[in-house]
Amino acid sequence: MYTPSRDAGSPAQIPGTQRRALVSRARGPRASDFRRNARLLASIRAPVRTHDLSHHAFDFLPSDPAWPACLEELPDPPAKLRVAGELPFLDRAVAIVGTRRASDDALEIARRMARDLAAAGFVVVSGGAEGIDAAAHHGALEGDGRSIAVLASGLSRPYPRGHASLFERIAASGAVITEAAHEDEPRAHTFLSRNRLIAALSRAVIVVQAPARSGALSTAGHARISGRPLFAVPWAVDDVRGEGGVALLARSHARACRNADDVIEAITGERVTRPRRAARAPRTRLDDDQKVVIEALRSRPSHVDDLVRTTGLPASRVQTTLTTLMLLGLAAPDERGAFRRMR
Repeated sequence: MYTPSRDAGSPAQIPGTQRRALVSRARGPRASDFRRNARLLASIRAPVRTHDLSHHAFDFLPSDPAWPACLEELPDPPAKLRVAGELPFLDRAVAIVGTRRASDDALEIARRMARDLAAAGFVVVSGGAEGIDAAAHHGALEGDGRSIAVLASGLSRPYPRGHASLFERIAASGAVITEAAHEDEPRAHTFLSRNRLIAALSRAVIVVQAPARSGALSTAGHARISGRPLFAVPWAVDDVRGEGGVALLARSHARACRNADDVIEAITGERVTRPRRAARAPRTRLDDDQKVVIEALRSRPSHVDDLVRTTGLPASRVQTTLTTLMLLGLAAPDERGAFRRMR
């Protein structure tokens, strides 16, 4: 390598590459160097926001006098819970669950139900996931109520990551809880395990929209086993996003519900008297299936299976017809899951 000396002569005698390097050193650092160093210093000095809920969490043990008795009804009660926030009283807790890939209509229904339940003094319980869960939590907060998010992950890195701000808002007025250790990542079995807690902590469970294979149906199963009232929002039978809920209704495993009032009345036994919007006027002409089902309901309330035998229609068509008649205000389910004619 060429090394210039004191008697090297004029710059023209120095090879080009070395001459450019010497000129660069003489001029000092470039502007780009300063910008790069400034960015590095900023990244070092800037506070890192981790949304770590574990710093504000406490271990909740069965020996605590405030430990919920409903958890001891489980065949495998948790050894302890980690809680960020303050666990509300559960005597008016209702779970709202459903698919992560919900339709816009289902998201609006979940949000509105949660908002109305919260406004009526109910605590909304859900799993903190995307879709129906998140809509329910947001609705509860909009109703100035309290919510409980039951997570499948630890509180140091609550999952899903994109809901970190939502979890902080929930913990500010309600609670974010988990069985998992603080650093634990969610696993398939922890999602299923948390579903039993959602059902156990609630007085009733609402399935807003769920496909045939959905974690929400796991929560529904735990609700049925424990004797919790189970509700489902009816959807068209050809909508795969809601066929899990339709199956619950068709088997009379769940009661149909259209709004929060249906659930409040079933839990409290008292009719809700808040003003309601005027019902949509029914169509002047019913199709053949609707006429047959309405006629079958004239004599007495009937379950779906009874209507299938009475009308000779397939179960799928009976369920679709009942859904339409409910939306028209011409039919409604009773407390036993049987449908009755309204007019």
